[in-house]
Amino acid sequence: MRHSPTFFLRTLCLGIGSALILSACATTGTTNASAPHSGTDPYDKYYGQTTAQSSDAVGGSMILNPNAPNSYVVKKGDTLWGIARKFLNTPWHWPEIWDKNQRIANPHELYPGDVLSLDYASGGKLQPRIRVDRQGSGEPIATLVPFMVWPRVLDEATIKNAPYILASRDDRHLIGEGETVYVKNLQNTPVGGRYSIFHPNKALNDPRTGQILGYEVTYGGSARIERVDATSTATILEAQREIRKGDRLLAPVNEVANLNGVIHAPTTKVRADIIRLFDAQYISGNYMIAVINKGQHDQIEVGHTLGVYTQGRYVVDEVESCKGKAGAVCSQLPPEKVANLVVYKVTDRVSYGLVMDATREVKDGDKIGNP
Repeated sequence: MRHSPTFFLRTLCLGIGSALILSACATTGTTNASAPHSGTDPYDKYYGQTTAQSSDAVGGSMILNPNAPNSYVVKKGDTLWGIARKFLNTPWHWPEIWDKNQRIANPHELYPGDVLSLDYASGGKLQPRIRVDRQGSGEPIATLVPFMVWPRVLDEATIKNAPYILASRDDRHLIGEGETVYVKNLQNTPVGGRYSIFHPNKALNDPRTGQILGYEVTYGGSARIERVDATSTATILEAQREIRKGDRLLAPVNEVANLNGVIHAPTTKVRADIIRLFDAQYISGNYMIAVINKGQHDQIEVGHTLGVYTQGRYVVDEVESCKGKAGAVCSQLPPEKVANLVVYKVTDRVSYGLVMDATREVKDGDKIGNP
């Protein structure tokens, strides 16, 4: 079963609004987060600047929305990104205008009914602050938990040695909730234990070096172990996607603790590539997922907001010929920013981000830079 962009919006985009929300955490150091690719790229300057390099806006690169409201009441279905957009043209600078001296200094959740106010008095005209009046109640605006277990990146040995589904009781090709399945390679697991079910995908390769960065597995559902033997049995408790023979059983991972980062712009230079579009063949749009070839090894953090850039196409220069050949396709247009990418999951060398503010399609191979 494939999920629509609306489903992604509800389970992931909204989740960022609660899990990555309004932290007063300090930004990290100034070491280079991602070294430039080898060789000289004449268009490197088009792939975004760091905060320190930008001086054309209030507070460095922060740009206030001229139509910002004086106050806003949080509504069910709101996202942090959408709320920040109401006050800033650069929503990744939301922490810079959050008033850290108020009673709610480090909120990680917003509730429908909470009132956010833009206060110039406390910070001065050039340094406004957002204050929150806690009037909301009930459930927070969203949760990221249902989505976070879906994509994981593992090494080949981990996948190969994991328990796997041999067959279902009725030998169905697609296995659904409530069905009994037979599992091989299950060891040291008590009866009643629960596993997450993942489907192995192809390797993730770095387009620059050809290096294998890992193997992606996608979440299909969960199972409860009923009997442990040379061939064990289990019951499918949940099937959010297709479950097939050969799918691996992996221990559930609680990744909520990794979601306390704040949506923010990197303070250092970032250059990367989109290496895969999750649940999309060739192009993606708002609220869809892109995978990039940078991770913890390159100091990418949960909450980083990055820019997505499409390479400029080659065109005919009608005035100047190319190497003496009139009409040759010889001039490349500069790259253009087409979207923002909010990182929500980081592994050692690969990160996942949510596409936001797309003005055109995002493609496999598009470049990643500073926002």
